[in-house]
Order: sequence, then C-alpha cells, then structure tokens
Amino acid sequence: MTTHRSVIVTGGASGIGKAAAQLLARAGDAVTIADLDVTAGEQLARNIASVGGRAQFVRTDVTNEENVRAMVARAVSTFGKLDAAINSAGVPQRGRPLHELTAEDWDFCNGINLRGMFLCLKHEIAAMLGTGGAIVAVSSAAAVKGLINSTDYCASKAGVTGLVRGAAVDYAEAGIRINALLPGGTDTPLAHRSSAANPKVAQQVRIPVGRLATPEEIAASAVWMISDQASYMTGACVVIDGGMTIV
Repeated sequence: MTTHRSVIVTGGASGIGKAAAQLLARAGDAVTIADLDVTAGEQLARNIASVGGRAQFVRTDVTNEENVRAMVARAVSTFGKLDAAINSAGVPQRGRPLHELTAEDWDFCNGINLRGMFLCLKHEIAAMLGTGGAIVAVSSAAAVKGLINSTDYCASKAGVTGLVRGAAVDYAEAGIRINALLPGGTDTPLAHRSSAANPKVAQQVRIPVGRLATPEEIAASAVWMISDQASYMTGACVVIDGGMTIV
C-alpha cells in the first residue's frame, strides 16, 4: 500500500469507519475522521496520535453541504491534499413496511445514506481533480437483496450503487477510482440498532458462514479498494457478506 496519504473516513467514530481509520493510521496514512459523535471521534483521533499516527476529527453532518465542504477543506489544509476517502456514514431502516413509512421516514434514511453520499462524493472528487484519487462508498448487501420492513434502507443503498457507477464513468479519465462496498451483517452499533428496530430481519436472513463480520474484516476490504493494489478497479460493487446474498 502507498503510505503517507491523506484519507477521509466518514462515519469514522464507530463501526466500520472506526476500524478503517485505525487500519489506515497504522499503515502511515493521515486520517480525517468525520462523524456527528464528537466525544468518540475526538477520542479516536487522540488514540491514533498517542501511538504516533496522524489523525484529526471534524464534526460533520453529511446531509449539510457546508459541513461536507468544510470537512474536505480541513483534510486538504491540514494534510496538504486529499488522496482517498472511505464514506461509511449511514443510518439503518425504520423497521416498517412501505405503506407505514412516512415521507419524513423516507427522507431521513435517504437524506443520510444517499444524499449524504452524493455530497461527500461531490466535494471529495472536486479536491482530487488534477491529482487523482480513490473513493469507497459503503453501501450494503441490502442494495441487492430485499429485506423485510426495509424498503427505505434497501432503496437508499441501491441508490448508492447507481451513484457510484455513474460517477466512476465520469471521472475515470481524471484518474479517480470510485467503488462501492456492500457489507452483509456486521457486528457494529448500527447493525445492533437495526436489529432492535427491525427484529424480523434477523429471523429472515441466513448467513452461510454462520456469523456476523467483524468491522475490521469489512474495513480491510475498503482499505484494499483504495490501495494501489486495486488500481484497475472502478465502478465495482463488491459484496462482502459471508454468503448472505446467495441463499
């Protein structure tokens, strides 16, 4: 892996994002951790710095364009450039069938998972024009598999895969690679909130390998996808789900 890059990780205070930030920092990359959880985000940045890594925390609401613009600007001003991003900020489904969803429910899920991803891509790409870079958008296996009481979530994550494919075509000649990672069940705070809100999903889903993924397993795939080892990959939607979508 090329070291000493500047990398943004959204949703970086917990779960997959936190694991990715830690892996990147250990490899020598400078990490901008973006999240709404100030306490956890600042603590993670301090922990990384305490063992010789480089990290900063930027409180970021990905639905707010000025927040996203400022996040990217901070990454560039602090570390001199932006080489890569792993966008993992997201929210789970409301846990209701479609006819019971309100417009506000729909807007909340899609506002963060899809609109937020659009805004992150928009400003990250702008910072990479002229230099190139790599971006991973964390979608979900729900983008390709229907889940009970999850229409809002499935739609938002399927939207992310379409967003990635379109953007990958637009920016391939600029040397910017954009891919989607589609995790299955992962042992994260978001997954636990999802299960609490929608217990029927756990009854419906079967994972052939017999367990949830660890955040580190999913993060390792994301980190590889922004590495030089994945230099020929763009517009891909990679499912890492323990076989969940094949049964």
